[in-house]
Amino acid sequence: AGASVAVFDLDETAALETAEMLSAVGAVARVYVGDVSDCAQVDATWAAAASDMGRLDIVVNNAGVSFIGPPIVDTTDDAWHKSISVMQDGVFYGMRAAARHMIPQGSGSVVNISSIRGFSPNPGRIAYCAAKAAVLMMTRVAAGEWAPFGVRANAIAPGVQRTPMWDRDAANGVVDEEATLRVLPAGRMGVPSEVGQLVVYLCSNAATYINGACVTIDCALTAVPI
Repeated sequence: AGASVAVFDLDETAALETAEMLSAVGAVARVYVGDVSDCAQVDATWAAAASDMGRLDIVVNNAGVSFIGPPIVDTTDDAWHKSISVMQDGVFYGMRAAARHMIPQGSGSVVNISSIRGFSPNPGRIAYCAAKAAVLMMTRVAAGEWAPFGVRANAIAPGVQRTPMWDRDAANGVVDEEATLRVLPAGRMGVPSEVGQLVVYLCSNAATYINGACVTIDCALTAVPI
């Protein structure tokens, strides 16, 4: 959509693949390798991206991990802390670093990827649900703080998405794809490009009065619960 894209990922191979796909459609893309749960790395990378590309207009906080299955009594400290550090702390660090660039320039858009599990509980995913719920509230707080400076913050809550993470969980037997498909009103899972199109809209000039919102993209899964 005309943006130059900084790809920040712990997995350098995945980041390079993303950059190649962007380059194939004519976008300028640069790869930065790092861990969103490390605030120093986030601050340094946001500063580097702003310097390399001239400014920072959009930040999409999208990193995630998935631990499915253990009930609360069996959830390990490691799984809890890993989930919170990536999906809650990481979003906070990304938001804070973004604001430090965007507020002085008087413009910018932050989109945080939450989940329907931020408001629709899923037994066996206490840490995931807690982190995604926190993202929704952090987004609202940011929207209120930043609006006077021309900076917006919105969240997206995807439903069931066919991602590499989902495919790994399905292959390991921790999710039942056939059972999931039976309860999805559309009879299919979403795909990341559909979420991507929503991100582009929220960051565009067509959405300048949308701030503090959470847009659910689950094809009616939570609107018509089973």
